[in-house]
Amino acid sequence: MKPKIKLLNESAPAAVAKGEVEIGLGPMSEVLLVPVARLAGPFPAGLQSYLVFMACVSSASKNADAARSLIKFLTAPAAAPVFKAKDMEPG
Repeated sequence: MKPKIKLLNESAPAAVAKGEVEIGLGPMSEVLLVPVARLAGPFPAGLQSYLVFMACVSSASKNADAARSLIKFLTAPAAAPVFKAKDMEPG
């Protein structure tokens, strides 16, 4: 009997695309990075797990204003459609 789980050294969608595995599990946004991979769908809400990204500026930053501007840009309502287009859910 073949093992059911395979630890990968690359993203699950890349391994599926190469035929190394039949099914891969991972962040939905990774599927978009592999043109020949197809997203089967998300886990049901009760099983879903979310990766939460945070941003902060170091007190020692030499470009604190630029860093704050980038954070403001990425968290602005206008950025939400871009994140959604990449299968991410802005919070």
